[in-house]
Amino acid sequence: MVLPAERRQRIVGLVRERHSVTCVELCEHFDVSPGTIRKDLETLEERGVLKRTYGGAVLPERAEDKSVCISEREVTNQVVKDRIGALAAGLVADGETIFIDASSTSLFVAKHLKARKDITVITNAERVVLELCDEEGVRVICTGGALRKKNLSYVGETAEKLIRTGFYADKVFFSCCGISQKFGIFDAVEAEANIKKAMFASSKQTVLLCDSSKFEKLGFPKLADFEAVQTIITDRPPDAAWRQMFEKLHIDVLIAE
Repeated sequence: MVLPAERRQRIVGLVRERHSVTCVELCEHFDVSPGTIRKDLETLEERGVLKRTYGGAVLPERAEDKSVCISEREVTNQVVKDRIGALAAGLVADGETIFIDASSTSLFVAKHLKARKDITVITNAERVVLELCDEEGVRVICTGGALRKKNLSYVGETAEKLIRTGFYADKVFFSCCGISQKFGIFDAVEAEANIKKAMFASSKQTVLLCDSSKFEKLGFPKLADFEAVQTIITDRPPDAAWRQMFEKLHIDVLIAE
């Protein structure tokens, strides 16, 4: 017998694979009642990982297509990402150790760390390693792990364990595929999300790099709640509802204008 949590995980997998499913299909696939499937879909919709439709479910609107390779994402919103990266790099003091994830936005943080002194950068991103490899004042440590070729990043249990047990950083700079006031922060690939969670656990301060196009966008899997974040850098002032939430959670909001 399949446990509810496992069944719901499989439902999400089917929706992602097929883009849409019907309740009839799910009842037959899992050999359960329509009432059980309706409860599963309600739970998954509350978590923001799918959207119920009449007679079934579909994927929610995504902020970023996970199938797009890093070189293509790097040139999307390039001006905005460069401004965010410059402001983020300004938060790094000489002598600090930082984590940088493998997102396209975080790559621009690395671009603005050149010519700095006595900084240690720990990353799972091949592009960040190449960006900083010639900088004498920047010590670069790569997590290693299994290479995700499309993203040129290293993931997997080996990398996660090394981050959690072998390193500690003053700050972690990371991006996401979307954020929601109701549901939290989302990524697009589970393996990348696990690396970021390991970085959170081994860092003193978390800095989210999130341009305004990602506000109120959902994804899968869920990466974190906002309580895990101390600072958000974006390109436009958020509206009143967002500001109120950030203030309540004591999250600093920096605008890269």
